[in-house]
Amino acid sequence: MQSSKPGQFRHSLIMANLRKYKGPSWLPADSSNTILLGGVRAVQAFGLRRRLVAKYKEYLEDAYNHGMKKNVLYGFAFGGEYSVLYCGMGLAFRQGVRMLSRGEIADIGTVFTVVFSVIVATQTITSIVPHLLVFNRAASAAAEMFTLIDRESSINPFEESGERPDEVQGNIEIQGVHFSYPSRPDVTVLDSFTLTVPKGKVTALVGPSGSGKSTIIGLLECWYNPTRGTITLDGRNIKALNLRWLRTNVRLVQQEPVLFNGSVYDNIVTGLIGTAWEDSSVEEKKRRVEDAAKLAFAHDFITELAQGYDTTIGQRGGLLSGGQKQRIAVARSIISDPKILLLDEATSALDPHAEHIVQQALDNASKNRTTITIAHKLATIRGADNIVVMSHGRISEQGTHGYLSTCGELYEKLVRAQDLAPSSDAESTTVQDDDTSDTEPAIPVSLTKTPTREAATLQNLKHREDFDRYKPLGLIRSVAKLISMTPELAGWYFVSLLTCIAGAEIFPGQALLLAKILDASTSSSMVSRGNFFALMFFVMGLGCFVAYFIMGWGTNIIAQTLSRKARLELFDQVLKQDLRFFDRPENAVGALMSRLDSYPQAILELMGINVGLVVLSGINVLISSVLALAISWRVAVVGVFVALPPMLLAGYARVRLEAKVDAGMSKRYAVSSAVASETVITIRTVSSLAIEQSVLASYAHELDTAISTSVPGLFHMMIWFALTQSIEFFILGLGFWWGSKLIMYFCGQGAGQMFVYSSSFSKAVQAANYYFWMLDLEPEITENHDNRDVGPANGCTSLQFEKIKFSYPLAPNIKVLKGVSLDIRPGEFVAFVGASGCGKSTMISLLDRFYDPTSGRIVVDQTEALSALNSRLYRQHVALVQQEPTLFPGSTRDNISHGKDDDNEASGAEIEEACRAANAWEFVMSLPEGLNTPCGEGGSQLSGGQRQRVAISRALVRKPKVILLDEATSALDTESERVVQKALMEVAAGDRITVAVAHRLSTIRGADRIFVFYGGDVVEAGTHEELIGRGGMYAKMCEAQNLGV
Repeated sequence: MQSSKPGQFRHSLIMANLRKYKGPSWLPADSSNTILLGGVRAVQAFGLRRRLVAKYKEYLEDAYNHGMKKNVLYGFAFGGEYSVLYCGMGLAFRQGVRMLSRGEIADIGTVFTVVFSVIVATQTITSIVPHLLVFNRAASAAAEMFTLIDRESSINPFEESGERPDEVQGNIEIQGVHFSYPSRPDVTVLDSFTLTVPKGKVTALVGPSGSGKSTIIGLLECWYNPTRGTITLDGRNIKALNLRWLRTNVRLVQQEPVLFNGSVYDNIVTGLIGTAWEDSSVEEKKRRVEDAAKLAFAHDFITELAQGYDTTIGQRGGLLSGGQKQRIAVARSIISDPKILLLDEATSALDPHAEHIVQQALDNASKNRTTITIAHKLATIRGADNIVVMSHGRISEQGTHGYLSTCGELYEKLVRAQDLAPSSDAESTTVQDDDTSDTEPAIPVSLTKTPTREAATLQNLKHREDFDRYKPLGLIRSVAKLISMTPELAGWYFVSLLTCIAGAEIFPGQALLLAKILDASTSSSMVSRGNFFALMFFVMGLGCFVAYFIMGWGTNIIAQTLSRKARLELFDQVLKQDLRFFDRPENAVGALMSRLDSYPQAILELMGINVGLVVLSGINVLISSVLALAISWRVAVVGVFVALPPMLLAGYARVRLEAKVDAGMSKRYAVSSAVASETVITIRTVSSLAIEQSVLASYAHELDTAISTSVPGLFHMMIWFALTQSIEFFILGLGFWWGSKLIMYFCGQGAGQMFVYSSSFSKAVQAANYYFWMLDLEPEITENHDNRDVGPANGCTSLQFEKIKFSYPLAPNIKVLKGVSLDIRPGEFVAFVGASGCGKSTMISLLDRFYDPTSGRIVVDQTEALSALNSRLYRQHVALVQQEPTLFPGSTRDNISHGKDDDNEASGAEIEEACRAANAWEFVMSLPEGLNTPCGEGGSQLSGGQRQRVAISRALVRKPKVILLDEATSALDTESERVVQKALMEVAAGDRITVAVAHRLSTIRGADRIFVFYGGDVVEAGTHEELIGRGGMYAKMCEAQNLGV
């Protein structure tokens, strides 16, 4: 009997390891989803859902085939796990009867004692399989975790060693620096770069995209170490300085501002962490926060928010406009009064007026402070003490603005390209909005009066339709619905049910055989009868092997098929939702990724062998109870009707309580996961602010909160668990009769086995209900029977806005657009300009039909309301280029080809034509593999300007009737901007409508009409010359950007 235990233990380990992983083939699909969900606007704008779902399906097929290879292994593992037990029992009883007949043991009770001891031991081994699964997963995760913990980083922010000078003067020396990024070591980014940055002076870096400007910032922040050469601060090599000390004295404002989920105050005061003011009083911190906000031109708009400085701004500041986020980022960087300030396109997201005032604030903040600034807008650096023009990782020329404007070659061309001086004066035209006068509004130009989405407080969110209001199904109904959704698996469901019935009959059969052996021990033919019944145990083991083999095979097929179906349909349904869905805080990318990964896995574990074993245990309880009543109903009635119901009730209560506890813990752990996810995504900002220790403490606090709040629920849950385990022995005591006792014993075991997998059940039921909810969730903007074939009749030749009012769904009381009326004529190039948050980008969102207006309508081709059209057919005529370009995993060719419709692939000639028009062909051909060069996740292998030109190429290859440019050239250097702008002007000619949103006014001076927005309405309209001649709001914006060469 003991010889069977090692075999069964090995089978248990095999089972645990088989179920340990979901398969490495899921990983490419899961990692790509992060990029796809983060770029959902681009996915919807280019109608990529079906194409991306098809690609995702290919990943899933690989994972499915990987999982199906386990069928035989599952069969052998499950079949062997139980058959070894019965074969061992047969051997034990044969040997025991023989020893009893020879007088070597006193009575049959000794045999039963030994056998039941081994049975309990082996059943214990069997019962730990689900827990071994958890342990193995934990061990796997721990192995990866320990590998990461043990990894030695050459740049360690937690290292306490290093010099901490008492005073910082700010002299920076860069001597002979060579650098290549680790991911592309063969590409030289900086080549013998040498530069002196004097203390208290402003040094500006300009030049084409990819020339190495941002790399200088990265080296000064110690994100990387130079390949060769040195960088010194006040004569000390920065490698010798304490990293945290260095970063608290060198502050950075990046091109794309990154804010954290929390209040405005929380974000700005983060800049004090690690400084002398970190432990100052609350009053002192508030004073410094307000002073920094005033200096960054942010105080006024902050005080007009719903809760002032305490207003929650959402994930990554999602409830603020781009300019507002940037000004808060500026305030955060200057609050600690750093000696060195790094500005990487710090004002690129601001409108002209705000840019002018914020630049004045930065100029004031730069006095007596070493400042290195990167800029494409040359107006922001004309006052720099030294302007360094970079090209191909070297310095081409340097000097002051005046010197370079007359003696420089490259810089002088850049300056002339951005000059906004009007070519002639003209009379202004009247605005088409009936409610707008011809005079400049009396209200001063101020961003602080512009309503935005930040007032979407928790009160606004309480009435949304979401998963929390969905009426969930229980375990049985969830399993039944999953079965009904896969009729193609009906045969496997039937086979699995038959094997469950066969497997369940073995347990009471085992009890009967034990009773027969007990009876045979007093018979004269003890040995022959004992041998026969021992042989029956072998037969039972063989039957058990066959039944469990088929069950393991069949349930794995069911689980893998359902998991693949759930993953694919969940992904498809998520991409099908409109932006209302993605605006909700609970549908942040990290949360959606977690569900897309863990929920199908939970369904796989539920519908695999787990549910088969539960069904088997339930049938076992039923058969054992009937058999016990048939043999000795007077004894059995006590166990069946007195002891068994409390056990089932206790188990059910435990499952319900565990589901409730799991749901609560999931929500609490979602908070800690959000902290971790946000930190990883924004690691450059976290490191530049030197707040790693603070973030780690915040993460630990969220984990402690999740654990402490879950302890009471876990305590109550374990009370029910203990009750289910103890009642089994109570049943044994009540049924203490030789026949009925054994049957009721296995009946109680079957009832207890039903609740071994309750942990996976509670998680799986929650996952299944989310799956059902998503399948039933229909977006407001969708393709349905009424509009399936309804597209633009004439291909979007004209557009009209008729008294458009709009509020974002999460902030219905904030009016973003207030009755806008304007028309866009065939072939016209129009531009929307104005203060940050005034509604310009909202107009683009409405034109691409990410949202429908709250009231009013948009008319296409003078005949059809946009809301009545099929959004997919409409978007086939529209192309979007966003301010922050979204590129997807794949090659440059793949990303550009995404601009074509779902059913069409772009030809090589089309791709080349689009790249040349976007000034991208030369740099694309210079990449290591040309068009086949991988872009990296989110285009990480390309510079910001290169990513933007690929995005413009993607839009142009679509050959759209309407092209929407939302700050399309904001990331380009001046020369690339000029060439791309010329190309865009050329493609705008003819019958194509071009709508551009711009802060850099040089990009839209050639527009047929310019609409100036203020406070959610149009206040001026006309050509560039007309509006300049009028001397109103637009003229003041141009004056703020005019370089006056």
